[in-house]
Amino acid sequence: MKILLVAATKHELGSPAAYNNLISNFPEIKILITGIGMVKTTYFLTVEILRNKPDFVINIGLCGSFNKNFDVGSVVNVLSEDFADFGIDNNGKFIPLHGKNKISSFGKLKSNFANKIELPLVKGITVNTVNSQKKIIEKVIDNFHPDIESMEGAAVFYVCMINNIPFIEIRAVSNMVEPRDIYKWNIPLAINNLNSVLPEIILKIKNNLK
Repeated sequence: MKILLVAATKHELGSPAAYNNLISNFPEIKILITGIGMVKTTYFLTVEILRNKPDFVINIGLCGSFNKNFDVGSVVNVLSEDFADFGIDNNGKFIPLHGKNKISSFGKLKSNFANKIELPLVKGITVNTVNSQKKIIEKVIDNFHPDIESMEGAAVFYVCMINNIPFIEIRAVSNMVEPRDIYKWNIPLAINNLNSVLPEIILKIKNNLK
């Protein structure tokens, strides 16, 4: 069994001790650090899948939350993703450019494995620029009704679905999506909470893949 653990940065995998424990306790895990953003994630994940053909992909990382029910430090399980800034600005009205394809008729990317992990299910969007202007945030909420945003999630969904590889996306909230105020963020808490649930998630996946 080969499980690929995908993160944008090594920092999201926790302390060096947590990283080393993960490697030693789960020899079937391979870690892929893609770099931040959709482009790097799409490229490096595609290369890794074509070369080594993992049986399962776990995407972990931090996120911003639109939903007050998921405050800073919350760990969530992303059920669906959208490319939230892929479209046309039609005189101030955003028109998504999803198109119809074999993955989804409506641009919605979904994880078929997410329901097997006992963490809160959320709707995610993926962006090239994190949102911090009130008017833009309001438009995004109106267009997509998201719970969280990240910069890589939809890319992982898309690549895994194209290659027929089961996957999940687990994220921890480091900040609320609001006018930028880094003093309200708590990245260490989010990383700690994320990595505290990771071993149990890996065990759950292994049991389901047997």
